[in-house]
Amino acid sequence: MGRSARNLLAQKLRILRMINGWSQEQLAEAAGVHRTLISLVERSECNISLDNLEKIADAFGLSVPEFLGAPDATALGEKFLTMLNSDKKHEPG
Repeated sequence: MGRSARNLLAQKLRILRMINGWSQEQLAEAAGVHRTLISLVERSECNISLDNLEKIADAFGLSVPEFLGAPDATALGEKFLTMLNSDKKHEPG
């Protein structure tokens, strides 16, 4: 078991960041934390404080329970498809 909570947090953070089209630097700036922290969390390499967890959740417009909860696969899929489609619209002809 060990690091399963860290791994789940890392996966959710990466998915939400990608859906929002943010780099690690952009998320760090929006959350008011250092980019290194975002990288460490995404690689499951650190324990994150509740204060920093709250800052990151706030950056996504989520409460901590929403942020830590299991993702809604349908909603994530729809957001991801929307993101992909908007990227295609911006591609040169």
